[in-house]
Amino acid sequence: MKGLLPVCLLLSAAVCQAQIFKCRDGDGRTSYSQQPCPVGSSRLEMDGRQSLSVIEQEARQRASRQQYGKELQDWAGKRDKARQAEEKAAQRERQAGRKKWLVERQHCQRLADKQASLRQSLYQGQAVKELDRLKLRLAKVEDQMQDRACHLYKDD
Repeated sequence: MKGLLPVCLLLSAAVCQAQIFKCRDGDGRTSYSQQPCPVGSSRLEMDGRQSLSVIEQEARQRASRQQYGKELQDWAGKRDKARQAEEKAAQRERQAGRKKWLVERQHCQRLADKQASLRQSLYQGQAVKELDRLKLRLAKVEDQMQDRACHLYKDD
């Protein structure tokens, strides 16, 4: 009788052994059951090292979500820094363009003042030789104004 009890216990343990199926449904939820996966869900391979404890799985999932959240924050921080750097570079470029524009406008203003002075000198009754020289200087100033596109700065 004593020998029969261990044999019965071994046989009952073999009968109680069940196959476990790990399934993922369409919503991405993972479930475990003794029946094969239902239609519309996919079977996942079970790792022998993986615990079936729901508490341990939730802890791993929570840690995984926290890690994902941290990586997402790091990525967002890097993206924001890159955007700020791009904005600063664009602002520096706008400032450099504005500075260049102001320098050109000042140069055109000096040329316009010189042009006005030469035109006024033409009407002051100069000698013929002096008039020719003034006309040449005036033509040179007007060419410079045209080369620098000074007509763009007149309406300021």
